[in-house]
Amino acid sequence: MRTAATSPTVAGSLLALARVQLNLTQRELAARAGVAQSTIARIELGRIDPGFESVQRILASVGLEPRIHLESLDDHDQLLIERHLRRSDVERQRVEDRHRENVAGFSNARVIEEASEPRTRSRSDN
Repeated sequence: MRTAATSPTVAGSLLALARVQLNLTQRELAARAGVAQSTIARIELGRIDPGFESVQRILASVGLEPRIHLESLDDHDQLLIERHLRRSDVERQRVEDRHRENVAGFSNARVIEEASEPRTRSRSDN
């Protein structure tokens, strides 16, 4: 286990997520895992970063296991950036200006909430 600066870690995020999913307090998770509540708190706060085996053991105590899987690389954004950088300075400026205009057009946009059921008109709507 290494001591880390106070910042979120994968281990801390996994333990916090597990607690939320199972509706457990730090104290309850700690009791099931056989560790002190302060240990769970320090892991979640990023003050300590336990090894993967420790995280597996804590999660197993509540019937969970971390799973890691690989996905195909999505390099679409990188390809768009490279394409944009190949443009001439004039063309790049024209595209960026058009982009700014499009974004500015959304400044007055409203979010329309989807209703699960159609609204009926009340007398005040008439």
